[in-house]
Amino acid sequence: MTKQELITTTLEKMGYQPTVDDDGDITFRYQLKHLYVMNSEKEEPFVTLLFPQFTDVEDGKELLVLGACNKLTRDLKLVKVYIDQTFKNVSASCDFYYTDEEALEDNLKRGLHILGAIRTLFRKELSELS
Repeated sequence: MTKQELITTTLEKMGYQPTVDDDGDITFRYQLKHLYVMNSEKEEPFVTLLFPQFTDVEDGKELLVLGACNKLTRDLKLVKVYIDQTFKNVSASCDFYYTDEEALEDNLKRGLHILGAIRTLFRKELSELS
């Protein structure tokens, strides 16, 4: 079984309806959010679970947003929160290794739990920094 098949099967087992796009990335919905499992060329047991562009960056607020991203990335395990290259959107990802299907499922559950709350956590952090 390929890595893509393993991830797709695991997500289906968890009750989601994943689809594979033209790039080989796996997309599915979680709590009305569109999430992606990014396809890597290698078959190594490494996964990037991505919640892209979950909020916009207001003009003039780039440094404040960068501070909030930095604090969340520093405080949360598995998660990276960052501004994209255009400085217009904020995204979050969970990166992890897995050893078997059980570890993959456990880490996907943790990643989904964190990414499900990341918009709220980000807004809270932004508010505290303001």
